[in-house]
Amino acid sequence: MSIARSSVRIPLTVGAAAMAAAVVTGCSSGSGSIYDTPKAAVTAATTPAAITPAAAPTLQTTGAPAFNTPSSTPTVPPVTGKELSAFLPTAAILPPGWTIKGNGNESDTGTAINDYRGDPGQKTEPCNQMRLSGSVLSLGYQLSNAMNEVNDDKHTVQVTLAAYRPGDAAQLLTDLRAYAERCKTFTGKSVDGISIPMTVTLQPVPGLGDEAFDMKRVPTGPYSSMEVVAIRIGDKLLFLSGDDILGRLPNFMQLAVPLAKTIK
Repeated sequence: MSIARSSVRIPLTVGAAAMAAAVVTGCSSGSGSIYDTPKAAVTAATTPAAITPAAAPTLQTTGAPAFNTPSSTPTVPPVTGKELSAFLPTAAILPPGWTIKGNGNESDTGTAINDYRGDPGQKTEPCNQMRLSGSVLSLGYQLSNAMNEVNDDKHTVQVTLAAYRPGDAAQLLTDLRAYAERCKTFTGKSVDGISIPMTVTLQPVPGLGDEAFDMKRVPTGPYSSMEVVAIRIGDKLLFLSGDDILGRLPNFMQLAVPLAKTIK
């Protein structure tokens, strides 16, 4: 008699510094709370297939554009969080199968502008504190931000839109690429203290905004993975981030294409 096996993903721990950064942004749990939430058992028979409409391109790894090219749509800072919130996803622009629950845990930095040009924590952060959440990765050099969440059936994707001084959005993506390169492999910890080998990949996404990349943190074994798609539109950055705690990673490309087109 054979016994069907469930594919169980187990959350990983995260360093105190990364958690503190998430608190500073004021974001809700949503897609960023995987370290504290056990992943439900999901069988191959019950795991929903990723939604891939014909109009949504898939990740490409060839024909990558040159990074840090002059922006085709420069912005003039300062741009406030209140202004950024106008570009957050709404039901009218979401692709089929995606929804916003309630107000989507929407938040923004209001009319305040951050005068302090703080370096990204990822320049010096230990690899084992890596957290691929837009609310964390967007912080370096940031002037303002706005965030909400969208849902694909069971999956939640955090949408973070941030504004920067001229040139700083491109510089932040350069810093994050260096972070991914420095942390290509490292050892993390499970919630019960087990050492877990981790692999980090970063691939450019041609044809999306002025420049874009897809970054993943993938553990060895039945543990949760994280993914973020970062898109630069002038001096703004759009981050889409989530995890596979419910069986698969969200279809980020399906969201990225229509959302990037609405940002000016």
